[in-house]
Amino acid sequence: MKRSFVFLDMNKKLSATLLFTASFLVLIGLQGYYLYNSYRFEEKELNKYAKSIADSVLSDLRQFEDEASEEALIKKLKRLDSNDNLRNQQINQLKQWYTFKKHFQQNIDKFIEKRTKNTVYDIALRSEIYSIYDENERRELVPVKSPLILFKTKKNIKKGIVFNVGKWNSNLTEKDTELKLNQNYHYTIKSRTIVELLNLRLLVLKHILPLLLVSISIVALLIYLFWKTLKNLRLQQEKVAQLYTSIDSIAHELNTPLTTLKFTLANTPHSETKSLLERQVQRLEKVISSINSNTSESAVASQSDIANYLNVLKAQFDLLQLNTQFNFTYNHALSLRDLEQIIGNLIENSAKYRAINVNLSLDFAEQIYLEVSDDGIGIPQEAQAHIFEKYYRVSRKENLQINGLGLGLYIVKQTIEKHKGNIKVFSNAKNGVTFKITLANGH
Repeated sequence: MKRSFVFLDMNKKLSATLLFTASFLVLIGLQGYYLYNSYRFEEKELNKYAKSIADSVLSDLRQFEDEASEEALIKKLKRLDSNDNLRNQQINQLKQWYTFKKHFQQNIDKFIEKRTKNTVYDIALRSEIYSIYDENERRELVPVKSPLILFKTKKNIKKGIVFNVGKWNSNLTEKDTELKLNQNYHYTIKSRTIVELLNLRLLVLKHILPLLLVSISIVALLIYLFWKTLKNLRLQQEKVAQLYTSIDSIAHELNTPLTTLKFTLANTPHSETKSLLERQVQRLEKVISSINSNTSESAVASQSDIANYLNVLKAQFDLLQLNTQFNFTYNHALSLRDLEQIIGNLIENSAKYRAINVNLSLDFAEQIYLEVSDDGIGIPQEAQAHIFEKYYRVSRKENLQINGLGLGLYIVKQTIEKHKGNIKVFSNAKNGVTFKITLANGH
């Protein structure tokens, strides 16, 4: 029996652990999601600031636009050779022509430094033409992975943000009547400017560091509280186990003096005192057997056995108004011993907990229906789920003045489960409780 309670405690502990783990994972997920959104928000704000600096730098560079005008670009493009190899060489030269335009390249870093002075921002910038489409020949002149760099900072961009794009059409017509020349050049040109905050990750982490520390602290606190709870639960279980062992040991030690008393009483002349002592010995024997074992077997109870037992109950609990209703068709399952364990403990509980009237109904047919209803102080709703646990007693001041080990209802439940039956408890409308029991009646 102890082993079953150990398993029950282990199951409760496992359930609590699984519940905490699930809740903890949900919390971690929510914390992670919140941190991720905070990270993305800070990243967006910092990139927004980097774009504003880049816009300012582009404004500073507009004074040099005349030195790299569209016309200068077209003049270079129209000289491209029709031969593919030569054209590629000329495109590479064109790249060099843009790369080393001093008026952009020499000033870009100066303007970046001016705009980021006395700040923690480390910004890289690059402007490029990534597409020149010859509308006449229907072909792309700039390879996808080799754009024409207009200008860039000394610090390279690894993974930047495109924030300024441009697209325009360039047309140029050359006419020469003497040479009978009438040549039209038509290009679609696409450009973009890319900016990158090189120390973005470090800045974001600095901004969200307090939030990160708070989240870690909360998680650590929850882990600590859960560990302390498990530790306290384990200590309580050890104390309860020691209590169970102590009670079982006491019951075992009482067997010796109980046997001596029974032997002495058997050899004592009949008297009123002897009858009183025999009743008390039987009561003590019943308590001890309940603690040690409740699986004793006996033959099924007959109708007369049950009727006689009901008369004994009325005499035993003469202070109760015991109202009985007994219907009997057949009984193929329940022994008198088991019936006594079920009905006797329930009625004894009613008597203990201040009942005056007790209604007892027994119906033996295809199934066995037993019902005990009283008008005592009742059982609180929140305690009803635990009343069948071994040694459990309701925590309230009324119970402090009522003797008991918390075994009666446990014995009732164990006896019913032996017959694969079930028991339900209900609070009555006014006072007291009702126990409804259903048992299989064999074949």
